Amino acid sequence: MKTSVTVAHIVQWVDELAPFRFAESWDNCGLQVGDPRAEVSRVLVALDPSVHTVREAARRQCQALVTHHPLFSKAVTTLSLDRQPGSVVAEAIRGNVHIVSAHTNLDAALHGTNDTLARAVGLAVQGPLEENPAAIHDPRYVGLGLYGLLSEPCSALDLAERLARLVGIRSVRLVGDPGKSVQKVALCTGSGMSLLGRAIQHDCHVFITGDVKYHDAHTALDHGIVVIDIGHFASEAFVVAPLADALAAAGRSRGAILEVMASTVERDPLVTVIFNENRRKCVAGAIEISGGAADSGK
Repeated sequence: MKTSVTVAHIVQWVDELAPFRFAESWDNCGLQVGDPRAEVSRVLVALDPSVHTVREAARRQCQALVTHHPLFSKAVTTLSLDRQPGSVVAEAIRGNVHIVSAHTNLDAALHGTNDTLARAVGLAVQGPLEENPAAIHDPRYVGLGLYGLLSEPCSALDLAERLARLVGIRSVRLVGDPGKSVQKVALCTGSGMSLLGRAIQHDCHVFITGDVKYHDAHTALDHGIVVIDIGHFASEAFVVAPLADALAAAGRSRGAILEVMASTVERDPLVTVIFNENRRKCVAGAIEISGGAADSGK
């Protein structure tokens, strides 16, 4: 006999995969919008709770949208329906879409954002860059940011190219000597430069993250550590499909009537445009600008 599923079940299964107690104290995870009692037969997994992903969920007849980033990251005193987050809430209510987020709890979990990227790179993990003492004995916990060793050294440029191919991008930003031989690697998906000091303390040759700022880049240069910025979106969107698979498996193990799918509409909002005398080329994703006319990429 098949088991019916509610929003509360989705929240529970997310908590089992990436316990909410792993989240940072400032974070906001769990049910963002919706009714825990509502029935769910289809789930869409995405990186961001945007109007676009909510509409995709409604179009694909998904009653729940599970995202990495939360809709509400700080206290809200008013909801105006003409801008975020109010516009997303309105779209969710109209589309009967209930929103659940797994943010820093997923960053710190086994098979979460950091662990997934580390495995893909082939990193033999030695430990976390930052850990929660209350969670370290839970086998599902790996910590916030990871460091370890590649199987063999390579140049920073070769590692950057490998990363770009892994996460499906065509450009990265690199701080330091591209020819430097690197083997001890630290990484933190998303905006991880607050952990640069930890990577330096562990004598890492290179730090992989996103959203690198100018002054932080100079700090890296001063300490002789290479930084590879693969972007916030690319570093974390990598986990969407594995999370969808894990939720689908959680449903199957309970005999639930549930279909889980990954979003197909999300794109990195930032693009890199390279100019030369003959053409202009936008190197993010598959979009190109040539002959002076914009190509939508469709």
